[in-house]
Amino acid sequence: MSDEQLPKPILTESQAKRANQSLKGMVISVLLTLAVVIPVMFMNPFNQENNYDPDVDVSGIAAQAGQSASFTPLDAAVPAGWYPNFARWQSGGADGVAYWEVGYVTDEEGFVWLKQTDAANPTWIAQHAESAPVTGERRIGGAVWEERSVRDDDGAPHVTLVGTVDGTTVLLASDSGPETLEAAALAVLAE
Repeated sequence: MSDEQLPKPILTESQAKRANQSLKGMVISVLLTLAVVIPVMFMNPFNQENNYDPDVDVSGIAAQAGQSASFTPLDAAVPAGWYPNFARWQSGGADGVAYWEVGYVTDEEGFVWLKQTDAANPTWIAQHAESAPVTGERRIGGAVWEERSVRDDDGAPHVTLVGTVDGTTVLLASDSGPETLEAAALAVLAE
């Protein structure tokens, strides 16, 4: 049988048409998929990494908050490269403690929270320090700050400094390291 040539199969016209249907279907499916995916890609905004520059007027918002507060909200002169992400007055919630809150993005893409009130109590401090235990004291800029530290779920330390500035309780919290918190504390004290 090796000497004999096998007959060449002959496809009828209908068989040839059916054989090409799967190729046509695949080409149509790919084109329809591209017709759906490409417009969706162009509707999404392009990456604008490091172009976020919020226009948060901390001084103006602090002045407005000062009308409701029984203290003067801090407007810290933060280091160059830092910018505010938000500033707001939080009227007393369930705990009854009203406070001023500002968030700063640092020059190294870290974050610092500043919270200030004249009605702090141990429960409020614990809640806003993520129930972190007192781990020591730090002297920064001539003021003594209580240090509270706890580790996040990923193991990173989250440190909160609790101090008194102009008769109010100030909490500074960050997961960006002690140098960042020290810079924030110095900015608050210089205000």
